[in-house]
Amino acid sequence: MHLLPGRAVLLPGVEPWLVVADVHLGKSATFRARGLAVPEGDTAQDLAAMLDLVRLHKPARLVVNGDLFHAPSGLTPELKEDMEHFIRLLGIPLTLVTGNHDAKISRLPTGVREVSCLNHESGVRLIHDPAEAASAESDGRFHIAGHWHPAVRIADGRRTTLRLPCFLLRGPLLILPSFGSFTGGASMRPEPGDRFFVAPGERVMEVPGALLR
Repeated sequence: MHLLPGRAVLLPGVEPWLVVADVHLGKSATFRARGLAVPEGDTAQDLAAMLDLVRLHKPARLVVNGDLFHAPSGLTPELKEDMEHFIRLLGIPLTLVTGNHDAKISRLPTGVREVSCLNHESGVRLIHDPAEAASAESDGRFHIAGHWHPAVRIADGRRTTLRLPCFLLRGPLLILPSFGSFTGGASMRPEPGDRFFVAPGERVMEVPGALLR
């Protein structure tokens, strides 16, 4: 698999898949519905970013590994129209592995195929919650998950740190960074054997263990 600087993974094969997680479309609209003055623009930015990745890597399928949407109140008529336009431009199937936020939405926009998990031809299984991988460890599969919005703190001076979204490789489990521009992140406490990958520029690189904080 290929970790991409756009917070995505490319699974090569006869049918290559581009995988992202935790887009949380409509999150800003959800905040505005609750009376918070949050600016618009994150939805257009995130949809455009997904389209750019698809056009660059030319996958056969786009998979959102959980939480494509944030909440029912954020799935406005405008967002539904934006999604219809996005799917027309996409030109390939869009599959959603149901996330905990998606589960709250009774009816998804037309063109979004929803599944509970997904198996790639390589044998990799896509799930949303890393806890599901722990319950399936006995089958020996490699899993890709989201849900945690992982970020890592890196030493950039004697007393200062830089916090970046990251890919977290923990045994036979890869946890993707959140794709959405308005999602935030959770700093991960390193466990023995963890490997962290970040993309501060145009390429993905592994963070040396000595720099982890």
